[in-house]
Amino acid sequence: MHILYHGSGYLQDELKPGIHYTGVKVEWDKTESNEWLYASSVMEEAIAQGFCSVVEKTFQLCRFQSHGSELVFVFDGKLPSLEDLSKLDVFLYNIRNLPEHKWVRVNNLHNGMDNEFKTTSVIEKHAIIKSEKIDLKKWLSRKNVSIKHKRIIVTGK
Repeated sequence: MHILYHGSGYLQDELKPGIHYTGVKVEWDKTESNEWLYASSVMEEAIAQGFCSVVEKTFQLCRFQSHGSELVFVFDGKLPSLEDLSKLDVFLYNIRNLPEHKWVRVNNLHNGMDNEFKTTSVIEKHAIIKSEKIDLKKWLSRKNVSIKHKRIIVTGK
């Protein structure tokens, strides 16, 4: 594995874990938090992760699932249209997998991804081979996208 891919909503000269920007630790589950920068050895998965991150920051995203060409978004509040989603910005970074960055396998039992890696290191400009803006309309045209609303069902006496 010589190259890793990272998806992001931001075009930047270096890549850092989210905690560097927020100053506040956020844990998503037992293996993932914003203390880490995430990447994948599979380009499509990195794009999906970057896209999900941008959608989450822009809309009230509750859950996201990605399996091959299937993308499922579950929202709370107003549902965005596919057109709304395709107007977002997503950038793909090709990163040299250098030993000093100490990438480790995520091994998240919740998402089943075996090609996801993480690091607490800052990825400097010299380690970024290239960055490109993804044409989301084109990318989404190859996907089966489901946009759903979170339904709360209340039961009681």
